[in-house]
Amino acid sequence: AVVAPTFNFVLSGNTDSFTANLSTGAVGITTGVNATVNTNAKNGWLAWAKGANNGLTSAAAVKTIAATTPGTSATLTPGTEGYTMGVTAITQGTGAGTTTPSAAYDATGAAHGSGLDTNYRQIASSTGSAAGAMLTLRERAVISSLTPAANDYTDTITVIGAGNF
Repeated sequence: AVVAPTFNFVLSGNTDSFTANLSTGAVGITTGVNATVNTNAKNGWLAWAKGANNGLTSAAAVKTIAATTPGTSATLTPGTEGYTMGVTAITQGTGAGTTTPSAAYDATGAAHGSGLDTNYRQIASSTGSAAGAMLTLRERAVISSLTPAANDYTDTITVIGAGNF
């Protein structure tokens, strides 16, 4: 008999907005997007992300709130400009694996994740099969007193996954 390989990677939405206007006094956070993974891959799965703009870009202000150093864990400081993406929650669901966020993008504790650039960066992985594994992805940003006002700061983040058969 043959058991075909299966891999299903589904995002809960296509947009992830900040919950309030960005300010100098606090780190802003988005509502989050969930990625659900279902696979019979014996050796687990991996997930990667990349950004289109190396930060939050405004065409109107001709300004980019720069991403922190990609692949390096960061904690944003109020008043100092910065932008990160992180895995704020991760669960295995059922299956034989253990899920973990990549160290740089682990935002389950005090760190805020890491910056994204135009290269795919591994954000999470699992060591075995999964049914209902879930990652919550959130972006965080903070501005300085010199960040120009505009209502069009955006980034396009591409998130992909693959089974490790």
